[in-house]
Amino acid sequence: MQKILFMGLGASGKSSIKSVVFEGQSLDSVKNYNATINYTRSTKNIVDSAFQIFDCGGQESFISVFIGEQAEFIFSDVTILVWVIDVSNFDAVSTSKFYFDHAVKRLDEFSSNAVIFCLFHKIDLLLPDMRVQVAETMEDYFSTEKDIKILYRPTSIYNQSIFSVMGEMIQTILSKSLKATTVTDAIQEFIEQNKELSGIAVYSEDGLPVFEEGDLVNKIILPANLVLTNYDRLSNEYNSNGLKTTLETTDYIFVFQQMKSGLLLTGIAHKVSPLQYVMVKMDQMANIILDLL
Repeated sequence: MQKILFMGLGASGKSSIKSVVFEGQSLDSVKNYNATINYTRSTKNIVDSAFQIFDCGGQESFISVFIGEQAEFIFSDVTILVWVIDVSNFDAVSTSKFYFDHAVKRLDEFSSNAVIFCLFHKIDLLLPDMRVQVAETMEDYFSTEKDIKILYRPTSIYNQSIFSVMGEMIQTILSKSLKATTVTDAIQEFIEQNKELSGIAVYSEDGLPVFEEGDLVNKIILPANLVLTNYDRLSNEYNSNGLKTTLETTDYIFVFQQMKSGLLLTGIAHKVSPLQYVMVKMDQMANIILDLL
């Protein structure tokens, strides 16, 4: 089974990310999070792809064991290592880099094909005019000579950045699934044949972009999460198990359609496209995806 490994120093935000993104907990509930002792392990299944999430305690005594005597167990079968750095705590950055280098060495030893997501977390705590410079400096500092793929992303649980990045991780997991690859190819082909649609995305019930194709998919994540947040209430109010709804702004039309397994199909088109046309096309897309899933 594939594994996502969350690591980083204590209080960097690992457990809060996992709880908000994968467990649907509110931001208020994670403000006073207790430190993770040793590690916790949970299992998720999205589009028939099962994977484990390891949340490793960030106390230095635990990290030393993880990169030492437990290294083979912790770092074997890892698809993604998520290394979380609290960029608002400058005093801890050098210590985080020290353990990061050891973790990368162990990952290269036991899961050399893994991808590393290096998160510059709590970026919202920095002044806006500092964020780009800090992220660039941190990316240079956390570079490595190891031949391993590292993606650097500034994140916060107080905006959509964390959902976007976690969506990238899920797409990395799903890239190993033939079924998921087939769905991706079908969405790509559908957009090519229907130029009026500027983006199609499928979201998990957690609000993670499982599939994304098209030029404007980055504009979908916020309204999609708003729909998912209110889905249960809307379904109960209107006695519906297959929610279909639309949203129109000055420039765009959004279409949302609930599918099986809690998946939400979403589409975006420029306002010049007739709403009814867009809805018909999204129905066609939904039928294609359902046949493939």
